[in-house]
Amino acid sequence: MGNRFGATLESRQTSSLVNELEIYGRKEEKEMIIGELLDSRREQDNLSVYVIWGMGGLGKTTLAQLVYNDARTENHFELRIWVCVSDDFSIQRLVRATIESIEGGASNVFELDPLQRLLQEKLRGRKFLLVLDDVWNENHTLWDGLKEVLNCGSKGSMLMVTTRIEKVAMMMATIASHNIGYLSKDDSWSLFKQRAFTIEEEEENLVAIGKLIVDKCGGVPLAIKALGSLMRFKSDESEWLAVKESEIWHLPDDENGILPALRLSYDNLLPQMRQCFAYCCIFPKDCEMEKNQLIQLWMANGFIPSEGQTDLYLTGRLIFKELVWRSFFQDVQINYSGNTAFKMHDLMHDLAQSVMRHETYIMEQHMVPKIPQMLRHLCFDFTSSMVVPENENKLKLPIDDSLCSFIVYRGQYRYLKEGFFKFLSKQQYVRVLDMNSFRIDQKLPSLVCKLKYLRYLVLSCYNLNTLPESLTCLLNLQTLKLIASERLLELPKGLKVMKNLWFLEIEKFDSLVCTPPGLGDLTFLRTLSIFIVGQDSSQRIDQLKELSLGGKLSIQGLQNVRNFQDAKSANLMRKKNLTSLSLSWKSGIKENSPEHFKEVLEGLQPHENLRKIYIKSYEGSRFPNWMSTLALKNLNEISLEYCGSCEHLPPLGKLPYLTCLDLKGMDCIKHLGTEWCGDGERSFPALTNLTISEMRNLEEWTIADSVESFPCLCDLSIVRCPKLTGLPFLPTLRRLHIHDSSVTLVGSIVFLTSLKSLTLSNFVNLDVLPVGLLQNHTSLEFLQINALPIRTLSNMLHNLSALKSLSILSCSNLEFFPDGLQNLSSLEDLFFYYCDNLRSFPAAILESLSSLTSLSFQFCKKLNPLTGPLQRATILQDLLINGCPELKHLPESMQQLTSLTRLRIWSCDGLCSLPNWLGRLRSLSSMDISNCKNLISVPDGFLSLKSLRELSIRGCPHLEKRCTNPKGLDWPKISHIPTIRINEKTIQCLDQ
Repeated sequence: MGNRFGATLESRQTSSLVNELEIYGRKEEKEMIIGELLDSRREQDNLSVYVIWGMGGLGKTTLAQLVYNDARTENHFELRIWVCVSDDFSIQRLVRATIESIEGGASNVFELDPLQRLLQEKLRGRKFLLVLDDVWNENHTLWDGLKEVLNCGSKGSMLMVTTRIEKVAMMMATIASHNIGYLSKDDSWSLFKQRAFTIEEEEENLVAIGKLIVDKCGGVPLAIKALGSLMRFKSDESEWLAVKESEIWHLPDDENGILPALRLSYDNLLPQMRQCFAYCCIFPKDCEMEKNQLIQLWMANGFIPSEGQTDLYLTGRLIFKELVWRSFFQDVQINYSGNTAFKMHDLMHDLAQSVMRHETYIMEQHMVPKIPQMLRHLCFDFTSSMVVPENENKLKLPIDDSLCSFIVYRGQYRYLKEGFFKFLSKQQYVRVLDMNSFRIDQKLPSLVCKLKYLRYLVLSCYNLNTLPESLTCLLNLQTLKLIASERLLELPKGLKVMKNLWFLEIEKFDSLVCTPPGLGDLTFLRTLSIFIVGQDSSQRIDQLKELSLGGKLSIQGLQNVRNFQDAKSANLMRKKNLTSLSLSWKSGIKENSPEHFKEVLEGLQPHENLRKIYIKSYEGSRFPNWMSTLALKNLNEISLEYCGSCEHLPPLGKLPYLTCLDLKGMDCIKHLGTEWCGDGERSFPALTNLTISEMRNLEEWTIADSVESFPCLCDLSIVRCPKLTGLPFLPTLRRLHIHDSSVTLVGSIVFLTSLKSLTLSNFVNLDVLPVGLLQNHTSLEFLQINALPIRTLSNMLHNLSALKSLSILSCSNLEFFPDGLQNLSSLEDLFFYYCDNLRSFPAAILESLSSLTSLSFQFCKKLNPLTGPLQRATILQDLLINGCPELKHLPESMQQLTSLTRLRIWSCDGLCSLPNWLGRLRSLSSMDISNCKNLISVPDGFLSLKSLRELSIRGCPHLEKRCTNPKGLDWPKISHIPTIRINEKTIQCLDQ
């Protein structure tokens, strides 16, 4: 098989033989698969198909071999057959190969019909296991043809298939498919060690480097074995370090098979898919990418072929799906923003880099740029690059106008430098410009609007009120994303001339007062974050009529919609790709009647595919019919905010997939009972998260005994509901937050013994907690007490044997540490914040808190923490002391904190010196000293802190002066620390 790298790859051949002594980490998977194959239920089926799928190199064949050769498998099946399929799924070849595997030799029959009859003769009436290893075929007709030939054995016969392609698994599997996992760190190391070391060897220095080499492999056995075999013949530490620092494709002896194995998958792609995949290496390793962003970048670079009337975005989605099915992408999930996100395995990233290494470069901090001669795509990784070079020469490219993509990835906002503008002015053909981490000062540079080939533009609008009309000169622009747009008041009025615009995404648009006229002219538009209905004809809601919008859409200014027909002209029922819809009116509108509100909302019925709906400031007395039926049965998230005139809620309990519900400011709702639950046998069958807030007149929440209600509810928040006095029994509830509500409501907690997390906050009249409130909460793991006027937590903590985290915040009346704290043997994190009258925290308590790893004291004005003796060392690893002005010196008890790895001392004005005994904290790896303005110097004990890797000093004028490099008086005491930052500026970094 030929490939684009100039090499010829032999068709991969496998057999059923395996050496089990060389296999690690597959025991559980082997047992699971054998359990599936030997399940008695399979005896009822004529032919069942089990599929093992996953990325190349993970050991699918090996796992199949382990199952195939197990004695239980051998005893269960009368006949076992192994056939290596590879890329040739010819029925004739596979039937012949199956016969030869049964007979143990070559067959003399060559024609298809006699071959099929011969195979059926050998299989008929026998229970067999046939392994089809390494299947690439996606043609359903070919698979159906082979299956028809094989469907002749006795009941209980099985096919076990291995493939790299999820789509193949979906096509072939009849009982189950298994996505093979990566090896654990321990199993990875055992496999590497077996290959890399002889029994006598295993030098300590090489072991440390070897573990870092294993990390490069990401749990892929093929890569681990290849690098382990490579290292077996290298005994010098420098050789091991060279391999650790090298990229996979730079390593010698790659004939061991890492990249060639992955390239088989790559070469099996269509040409346009190869280009789309390879481009992904413009993002750093292990970063989370978003599907829509990636498709937009593919479109901007022209990687998606244009064929007649085919929708480029739809084609991009199909390409993405194929790459997921073929295991190029992994960890596909919905992220916190509601977008589809994914990652690439490091080895897949290496493969992409090996393809694009002459065209793509990621610039990182402290690295001398090695920019390829034919560079086309450049990325700044701001997680490691703190500063964009101010000097234009540091950004100089081999060819001035070569760049197609310039992307800034992640990191904090920073202002643009003059050198960057000079660099950008030469990139006249750039198609992708992502400046999301650049803070633009006052106005958008005119240079950006002159990049006429630009197709993809991301801007941070943090300081911008408007965007220039000249932006509309970018007539090729397909994607415009405006990030951090809190202050943006309006968009360019002439936006309608940008006919090639597909995606107009605006993040944080609350200040926007209007959207441009004539947006209906943008017929390619697929994403529009916000549309504000105006009174002018070019800004009416019918501008949305012909737009095939998808994703998220917010429609504001609905008070300007005239009637039902006007609302219906938005054509929301036809927009099947919308996933999230927000509908809002301007609050306080008195001109429109309740019936007008209802009529407009009735006309805004969305397509049944909608997943999320948010309705705000709706003043109708009832919700429309489409909310009372199952017209939107696929909804999983609903938010109803400030619908102050609504007297009744729709029967939301009937929605089968609803997982999140937020009710806020519904002032006319007094009871939550049978009405909102619906009339089924189960109500809210999938609901996991419920928030009820600012319901000033809500008095009662009841559940009917005859109906199973809230069977999945895990997370409940009650905020500012002053009249609600009780909660129903919710046996599945795990997390409860009650804020600024009725004191009586707190008593309901006694019966909610399934809780794992409880937060009580802002009860101004709750100076004593009910007796026995938590006496039966033995599963509680997280407890936060916030802004309660309590003086004590006496008898509250005694039975909390599972508690892992305790936070006490803004309890200004609390004077002494909570009674019973010493009984919390499972406690890992303890946090005190703004407890103004808390005076002492005896160090001896730490001896009882045997699991405590993190301890924080913040803004406790009268506190002297860790007073008194500490007799023995603890496992405390992280200590923060912040805003404690009474602290004159660090407590002597801290000398016993020998496990401490992180120490932070912030805003302690009374602290004038650090003790010499800090040098005894031998585990300390990170120290942060901030805003201790009277701290004079660093003690000599710092010389003994050999494990300290990072020191940060901010707002400490005396220390800053004494710790400067190299003339500061204290510099010799700290110069051994690899990373030193003073006022956020890195003055030393020895780890790179």
